[in-house]
This record gives sequence, C-alpha cells and structure tokens, in this order.
Amino acid sequence: MKRLALAFLPAVVILMLPLTALAEDQPFKTVVDGIVPKTPGLTIQGSAGGCDLLLQNQTGQDVILFDLSKPPKPFRFAAQARSASPKPPIPVHLTGAWPCASLPAVTEDQRWNHAEATVIGWTIKGAVGAVTFVISARSMYDPALDPSAEWTFYLRIAVGALIVGGLLIAGPYLFKRRREILGNSKKAA
Repeated sequence: MKRLALAFLPAVVILMLPLTALAEDQPFKTVVDGIVPKTPGLTIQGSAGGCDLLLQNQTGQDVILFDLSKPPKPFRFAAQARSASPKPPIPVHLTGAWPCASLPAVTEDQRWNHAEATVIGWTIKGAVGAVTFVISARSMYDPALDPSAEWTFYLRIAVGALIVGGLLIAGPYLFKRRREILGNSKKAA
C-alpha cells in the first residue's frame, strides 16, 4: 500500500502546481526607456503588466496619448491640480490599438532561462499642450511575476543535484567493482 501511495505522489505534486494557462495576469512588465523631448512636470514610468504605465502630470495641462488606429484616437488624461505635495502617479492600462496590446505567449526557453527578456519594443506619440512627444518603451518578460518559472528553476536545481548525487554515489561503487565488471565482459568475449 505504501508503494501505491508513493506512485501517486508525483501526480499530486503536478496537479498542485499553478497552471499558466489559467493565469489571468501575464508575467510581463513595462519599461519606459525615455520621453523625447523631455517635458518638465511630466513623468511616465513603466509598471507591472505588458501595456501599463504610471503617469504623473504636474504640467498644469492635459496629457493626450494617441493610439495606432486610423485616424489616431486621442486618450486624454486630465491635469492634476497643483498642490504643495505631488499626488501619486495615475496607473494607466492601455487598451485598444496599441503596439503592446497583443503580446506573444511566454516560451518554455524564457521560463527555463529564468532571466528577463524583452518581448516587444514600442513607441507611443503624445502631447502636452502644444508640445508633442514620443515615448519609447518595451514590454519585458519578468520571471519574478511567473510562478511556473520559479518552479522550473527549482526543478532544474533539483535535477542537477540528483545527477551530481547519483555520480557521487555510483562513482565509488563502480570503481570498487571495476575488476568484477570488466572481468565478466572478457569472459563473455
């Protein structure tokens, strides 16, 4: 009975692992490389999510971002009221015709490498008052946001430890029995 329980143990462990197909959040983050030209009072940063930004507008004017549809649709973000202490940035999730709207699926190589990888680079045009600017950003795969990448990383370490442990145990045993093993092969020939 104990052997039967041990046979089902790997199946139970596999069923308990998080399934990536059912995950709602994709393991991506947005990194903003820069805004050209620099606009005083406007700060746009990346955040978790493949098409998400943090927008802090202290210019006193509305910020407009244009998507890729024909003609481009403007998305307006109202100016924050001036105050002595700056308000926290506004989280912006870009939905619609944006370059980052459809990100490719995460590959097994990216999970096994357990390193950040750029999935897609993109640019967005925008305006603050009469000043137009371009945001260059990229969507990156982040293994820290992917639970299955953590499991594959630990699995790789466990398999490596098993192989090294097996060699450390089998090596001396085979070395002690080498004459017996080699002697049997000479008699068979």
